[in-house]
Amino acid sequence: MSIEENFSWDYLKNVADALDSYRIRALIDAKQDILDAGIYDESQYETILIKMLDEEKLKYSLLNFLKQNSESNLKSLELFSEMNSIELNKTLSFLELLKNENLVSSEELYDKIEGYENNPEQLIFKDFLIKPNKTQTSQLKPIYEPVKIIFETKNCSGCGLCAGICPVNCLQIYNGFGKIDEDKCIRCGLCYFVCPRTYLPVRVLNMTQESTSEIKEYQNVGFFLEAYSARTKIKEISEICQDGGVSSTCLHYLLENNAVDVAIGAKMSNTLWRPEPILLKSKEEIFSTAGTKYVNNPNLQILNQSELHNKKIAVVGVPCQIQALLKSTIYDIGFPSLNNVEYRIGIFCMESFSYESLLKICEKLKVDIKNAKKMDINKGKFFVYTNSGEELNIPIKEISHLGREDCEMCFDLTSESADISIGSIGSPSGWNTVLIRTMKGKELYEKLISNNLIESKPLEEVKPGLPLLQRIAGSKKNNSKKHINTRLEENKRVPNY
Repeated sequence: MSIEENFSWDYLKNVADALDSYRIRALIDAKQDILDAGIYDESQYETILIKMLDEEKLKYSLLNFLKQNSESNLKSLELFSEMNSIELNKTLSFLELLKNENLVSSEELYDKIEGYENNPEQLIFKDFLIKPNKTQTSQLKPIYEPVKIIFETKNCSGCGLCAGICPVNCLQIYNGFGKIDEDKCIRCGLCYFVCPRTYLPVRVLNMTQESTSEIKEYQNVGFFLEAYSARTKIKEISEICQDGGVSSTCLHYLLENNAVDVAIGAKMSNTLWRPEPILLKSKEEIFSTAGTKYVNNPNLQILNQSELHNKKIAVVGVPCQIQALLKSTIYDIGFPSLNNVEYRIGIFCMESFSYESLLKICEKLKVDIKNAKKMDINKGKFFVYTNSGEELNIPIKEISHLGREDCEMCFDLTSESADISIGSIGSPSGWNTVLIRTMKGKELYEKLISNNLIESKPLEEVKPGLPLLQRIAGSKKNNSKKHINTRLEENKRVPNY
């Protein structure tokens, strides 16, 4: 907060509202507990507290601005952004918070463009209709809601970020399911705040990726700058990689050239095919992470390690993990490790399984999991390649019921919130499809090419190419909507996208 601000009545009211926020109260009341836990030191604690206070103050400033009229619209939001010298997508992020805290109602208005053969009708964003609640703010202020409600209602994606930022280390994610130590918990709600399955401002995420203030609809794979098909030229990676080895090559370059100090990925644990998070500090350690693991792995859980606080970090993760990172960039409240994430390298993901479900798949294929050398999902089938040279497969439709239920509510196939997204759909066997989404991702990809680390060609030059990727990504979005609607009809909790 600037000490030069005029202490107007509105300013003081916004500060008072912010100070009365349960998040702020919890952080202040539990200061000693937080410092005793040793996750954050006093300077880091104060940074988090002040940044959270600034965010809450701006949020309530928007609320009080909207209360000046019975109805507001996009122009109102643009005016507020201009008055406060912030981008429109930042204002929209606050609007999402106010909606989710039941302080305002907001409806999106669309123009409908009629479709014709081979061209379906389209909905084009027109405006917002925003109405503040008439009840006194003091009667509506949100109270602590535990993230365990996300665990218990099978909405948790198992990304691990809640555990990765917890100031008292009371959370743990194992095999895709979360647990809370209630005796340690200080009821600050920060876990709920960062979770990608409580509320996720998808429109704001897309606008942030494109660095635009224009509100538009995005295609099935989200915003991207360029699309390629590529494969590694590094022999050690090509011999063990799942497809084209581009994600491992990214880490190889970043660590070799000190662009990052450490990378977060997934390696096989002592239990075969049950992955665990790992900190990668050298190019040699990259080889332990090669290949796809289809069991959920809470990579972001290890962000709370103190050795990361002053390190430049690259994170390799699936869509829910990358969403969590971008959401926390939009709602930045100064978590040390999160602020040090330099690269978000996203992996395509249709769904994941619990370890127990993976055992059931192997049972259906009549193979001992200890004999499984490689696993893959391709052409509508789940493949297991054995140490003895066998290739076994089963149609995905026969094992889809074994997938994690929360994955059925995920709309994102291609890690739309990443700097660079990597998968196999759309490229020939042995190659990766690569979507460049940000300038940072573009610069990294160009470094791989200029250092002769990858072979690359435009995705439009290969078959089946982008059309197949768009179709499968669209199918995942549609299935997500159907599953969410079914759960709503059953009065079950769903993610708020």
